Amino acid sequence: PPSRRLPGARHPRIPPSHPAMGISVKVDSATSVAGKTVALVVAYAGVGDKIGVAEGAAAGSIELDAGPDGKLEGLATVCKYVASLASESVAKQLAGASPEDEAMISEWLARASAEYGVANEVGDDKLVELDAHLATRSFVATRGAVSLADLAAYGTTHGALLSMAQEKRNALVHLTRWCDHVGAVSGGARSFGAVPFPRAEPMDLSPPVEDKKAKERAGAKKDDGKKDEAKKKDDGKSKSAPGGDKPDADAVAAARAAKKAAKAAKDAAKGKAPAAQMAKKEITVDVLDIKVGTITRAWEHPGADKLWVESIDVGEAKERQVVSGLRAFKTKEQMEGARVLVLCNVKKGPLRDEMSEGMVMCASDEAHTTVDFVTPPAGAPNGERVRFAGFEGEPVEVLVPKKKMFEACAPKLRTNDEGVACYDGVPFMTSAGACASSLKQAFIK
Repeated sequence: PPSRRLPGARHPRIPPSHPAMGISVKVDSATSVAGKTVALVVAYAGVGDKIGVAEGAAAGSIELDAGPDGKLEGLATVCKYVASLASESVAKQLAGASPEDEAMISEWLARASAEYGVANEVGDDKLVELDAHLATRSFVATRGAVSLADLAAYGTTHGALLSMAQEKRNALVHLTRWCDHVGAVSGGARSFGAVPFPRAEPMDLSPPVEDKKAKERAGAKKDDGKKDEAKKKDDGKSKSAPGGDKPDADAVAAARAAKKAAKAAKDAAKGKAPAAQMAKKEITVDVLDIKVGTITRAWEHPGADKLWVESIDVGEAKERQVVSGLRAFKTKEQMEGARVLVLCNVKKGPLRDEMSEGMVMCASDEAHTTVDFVTPPAGAPNGERVRFAGFEGEPVEVLVPKKKMFEACAPKLRTNDEGVACYDGVPFMTSAGACASSLKQAFIK
């Protein structure tokens, strides 16, 4: 049989029209909304060797003769049947791993069928409602990954969003961001086409061009000023010290020592310690801005064989690009779709000519031969900041490398005997629970 791709692959294989089992979903046309949506679900589920997509149904119809399971009709019913043919882990992802997820996915499948439909005629008001729903979410029905609800809603709203006037479409920033995300992760953009998504212009990081002539002119003026100042001092000395006598060096030193002693005595009377003896404020974990995120895309660094470049959704209007040294530990399939923690206030800058705007938090053994993600619990939304009990300060805007703030926290960042990520024994916490790694008693960096 044909090879299968893992869910999350950017360009899944379109299933054959005559699979080995002889089961086919009938649609009106392979290029219609119904045809492309069903094909996307079949390909993403990895069941192209079990079920195919064929033409021959009435306009807007979706039919499946499932043998002993009877004749099935409609987008929602057929999508659920296709998911049931997938592997156990993929079926749970697509149809729901809990009763709550199953209920939400069923609700949104019904909405995709009834309110959006396959006629490519979704009203603007429906798109506005979907945009508002996605304001704080990465996925339509579940928190962790693409589900049937995302694939069905993507297929049935894509055409309406694409045909919308650019000004109106740009206003639906959450919907276009979700559509761009789902299209990239599922491979839907290959068959449906990419929806134009406004992105910020890349920053110009080239060093400024030095104007040598201006620098020379400024230096000349500075030298002239110094000469004038020196001349004034000489004139003053000649007026105040006839004959050019210099001040007594011993007298000047004695006066300074007396002034310093007087200040020390005054501070001691007020109970103040000398500035040199004051302890520096301890740097603790609350200076770190660690957020929940999902890697939506990963590609090989063009100039370094040990680096991945990732696009990560951390709940912001624009996804962050991050460069990570994980090529020796993670495959592309393991990277894309992974739920991770991202240190967001590291100083942004290029790593081997590729911009990096954060750091993926990973656990590592002491020899750095085994590395794995520190992952948030299911249900923690992208963009949520990780908290630490007893450390209630706000993170700094940028971790200045010279101050070595992360380095001050790093020795206390470890997983415990159960794999729970901790700072000095205090767990990494989200609204859905603690974050953890597969590695126990490991360093986090």
